[in-house]
Amino acid sequence: MRIVIRAGGVGTRLWPWSRGDRPKQFLPLFDGRSSVQVAWDRFVGSGLAGPDEIYVSVGKQSLDLALEQLPGAGREQFIVEPALRDTAAAIGLETVWVMHRGGEAIIASVGSDHYVGRPQEFIKALAAAEKFIEQHPGYLVAIACEPTRVETNYGHIRKGETLAEYDDVAVCQVAEFTEKPDDRTAKHYTEAGDYLWNANFFVWASETLMKQFHEFEPEMYELFVELEEAIREPDFREALRTLYPRIKKVAIDYAVLEPAARAGRMAVIPAAMQWSDIGSWATLTDAFPPDEQGNLLLAPVLAEQTTNTTIFVRNPDRRVVATIGVDGLAIIDTKDALLICTKEQCGKVKLLVEKMKASEEWRDLV
Repeated sequence: MRIVIRAGGVGTRLWPWSRGDRPKQFLPLFDGRSSVQVAWDRFVGSGLAGPDEIYVSVGKQSLDLALEQLPGAGREQFIVEPALRDTAAAIGLETVWVMHRGGEAIIASVGSDHYVGRPQEFIKALAAAEKFIEQHPGYLVAIACEPTRVETNYGHIRKGETLAEYDDVAVCQVAEFTEKPDDRTAKHYTEAGDYLWNANFFVWASETLMKQFHEFEPEMYELFVELEEAIREPDFREALRTLYPRIKKVAIDYAVLEPAARAGRMAVIPAAMQWSDIGSWATLTDAFPPDEQGNLLLAPVLAEQTTNTTIFVRNPDRRVVATIGVDGLAIIDTKDALLICTKEQCGKVKLLVEKMKASEEWRDLV
């Protein structure tokens, strides 16, 4: 198996700590280590792939940061996107790169900016997925997890019949693959009991994935073929810089996974891995347990009659944050920006960042 750690996102929902020059996946969230570093260490010691069979996909703006944080990786193990074109383009490029380096392969394409509380369950699921693909190469496999609440910010996967089992790990047919639902639909999914959260961890044979692009996104496929031809030439970097921005900007979920699921070509492995994408300040408590009042206080805080509140400070000039009689807030304090919002509205931070990007006054803060 080859493993690609996808680290090209911008992490805008964790603004103001996450910025363009240091996005979420490179922040020292876990005892001073970033989620990219944690993911790298997890796979290097997993036995799933050799140290030179693990790759990291990054945007060009984060390459120096990735090289600094992962000194054990060789330069050829970094797959560099010259422009941000969403996950379908990134996954197509990583597939071309991995095949160029070692031919057709089973590839695990995994997000980097997540929390996995039980990594051993995750590794077991990946091992089962590899065995399944070896026997059923026409399938694409998603690693997913049981929902713990009603959630509108995650894609959902409805599991069907069991197709195989390896070391007590079940591989199920995907009955439905759907992106982020509205609140009413998400509640139905959670109550139904057969829906899983899409964790954005995937395993497939490189040739099979390319066949899906050829069928469902033929224009994207043709550009991937051009990249595959150009990668053998000395001027590949220039060809990549020219071709890559022309690739359609779309998530892999919409481009390939949903239509493949409708065609009966997707399987899912439910994994009890304690996963969270830490997608907003509200979900930070998935990775870091709150106190008895539901508060997560990662700062010098004096809290009175305060409940269900997250306070996070990375401001050397802030001596204390004091709260009285508040509930359900996120208070995020950095050296040059302060964010205060209800936890229910944390998902809208991304919209706020987009407005700031469009403003000459605030653009330098993102």
